[in-house]
Amino acid sequence: MCKKIIIILLPVFLFACTALKPVEKLTDNELADRYDKIDLQIYMVKRAASKDNPAKYPSGSGSSESGYSNGDIKKIKNLEEKLGVVRQELLKRGYMP
Repeated sequence: MCKKIIIILLPVFLFACTALKPVEKLTDNELADRYDKIDLQIYMVKRAASKDNPAKYPSGSGSSESGYSNGDIKKIKNLEEKLGVVRQELLKRGYMP
């Protein structure tokens, strides 16, 4: 029984160790990949929201006057916060103008 639990939880622990690394410990390529991934997620949320409601054309990111729903606004703000952290690290390393 104990072996089954270890076999099941080992991949979870490995994923947690690699996915939850602090931004400062990421290599340059991993940092750039994370930036691109978050930027793509923001784009996909905005795109899905504009397809759901084509009558309103969203202008700006997450403003209350945009055509986004409250759930979309929360997702966008959360992703933009993550993107800001990664962007600060990229600036600190000298990769962004």
